[in-house]
Amino acid sequence: MRFKNVCFVIPCLLFVAVTVSCENKNHNFKEISEEEIEYADLPASVQTAFESSEYKDWEIEEVEKVETDKGTLYELELESPDDKHLEIYFDQQGKVVATE
Repeated sequence: MRFKNVCFVIPCLLFVAVTVSCENKNHNFKEISEEEIEYADLPASVQTAFESSEYKDWEIEEVEKVETDKGTLYELELESPDDKHLEIYFDQQGKVVATE
């Protein structure tokens, strides 16, 4: 019985380690705080960048102002027409700095 438990636990731990590693792969900043804001409150540069991006037709589920160790970023949580989810982080100039 003990062997079966070990055979189950080890793959689970490996899966968790790989998942955590992949989850943070696309950005190199540490989030300090998040504040939900309205799309209209985004800097004009971020709005322009999003509206000219390949994701402009995706539904915006949430907009957040994110304070990080690298400065202020803006996160848009999006959903595509076929139910894919994506988070895009923009800097204050409208440059995409990360996606998840």
